[in-house]
Amino acid sequence: MLAESPARTKSLEALRITRPKEKPRRRRAPGALLAIIILVTALGVTTAYEVYTRTVGRPQTVQTILVVSNRGGQPGVMLTGSGYVVTRHKYITIGTKSLGQIVAEPIEEGQHVRVGDLLAQIDDRDYQAQLRQAAAARDLSEANLRLALARAERARQLIRTGVISKDEYDTTISAAEVAQAALKRDTAVVEYANFLVNQCRITSPISGIVLQKYRELGDTINFGGQIQAGGGATDIAQLADTDDMRAEVDINEADLAKVSLGSHASVVPDAYADRRFEASLVKVYPKADRQKGTVKVEVQLNQPDLQIIKPEMSVKVSFLENQAPATQEPRITVPKGAVRSEEGETYVWTVREGIVQRVGIVRGQETETGIEIEQGLNDGDVVVVSPQANLASGRRVSVGTESNGRGK
Repeated sequence: MLAESPARTKSLEALRITRPKEKPRRRRAPGALLAIIILVTALGVTTAYEVYTRTVGRPQTVQTILVVSNRGGQPGVMLTGSGYVVTRHKYITIGTKSLGQIVAEPIEEGQHVRVGDLLAQIDDRDYQAQLRQAAAARDLSEANLRLALARAERARQLIRTGVISKDEYDTTISAAEVAQAALKRDTAVVEYANFLVNQCRITSPISGIVLQKYRELGDTINFGGQIQAGGGATDIAQLADTDDMRAEVDINEADLAKVSLGSHASVVPDAYADRRFEASLVKVYPKADRQKGTVKVEVQLNQPDLQIIKPEMSVKVSFLENQAPATQEPRITVPKGAVRSEEGETYVWTVREGIVQRVGIVRGQETETGIEIEQGLNDGDVVVVSPQANLASGRRVSVGTESNGRGK
């Protein structure tokens, strides 16, 4: 055992792994370590400030409006509604009592016509023949009446002298009366035949516009013929009276007290949003719609442009408050969402130089466009349109898109 120890020791030495000697580490200078600490600290502060400014420290963004006072140049809108263009007499269907073939029809849909303009002409040759026949029968009756009257006059003279009997006298007088009745009958036949002839020429009884034609040139009017939907057997065309153009609109029952006959309104066609027409309330229907809770009214357009205004066109009707005199005190109107009430105080939020302030006001009349402010605001103030619940006086805010508003 003792003799083997040196040999085993050498074997263990051969198995040992020799590690290379490490170079001695260089000691860092104290100034470099300090610079690294300062850099890391500055980076952390910058990041924290950026997070703060983007979250907690960021100013609230508010939408504002610049209010401008008005001395009543434009009336405010009380309520609006959507409706359709109609006419006073609604729609008139023009027809005829004469049957026959249409030989002339100088009209088209959308054409404007005046009183007396020709709408259609029916072939009247057979009616003219009937008229001549009736006139001839009337002439014959006139001749028979003259003869009967002459005989009656002679019979009166002869009865006095006793030449003729009482029976012969009565027969002669009765013949004269029969002849007179026959003349009246034949005269009525002539008038009816003349009426049928006149019915062959269909003219417009109103000034208006042609909405629809039920017949075309060459069609034959008869009670068994085919017609377009909506027309009768002898109908020719449908007209609308353009002398009195109106807009028909439903208003809520709760708003009915806001308007009355003569109330001013403006009508804007949906197809021409930049065109506005003055109107006035001329009709309130006597019956309400219980299901919709509305009442139908009509406003009359004062000066409609017939190139734009057409029957059944969709329009928006705005009822205006009474025109205020231009000499009254300036009025300021703000959107309804800008006015807040809390603990008996009515106020708005204003912004000046980026700082928001709570301002108490005295509110006036409420219209559809906003609320009139009697006290508390001045011309040129910037008002927050829809203030958030967490606004506080003296806090800096960021103003979003700012628009101009004009008091009504």
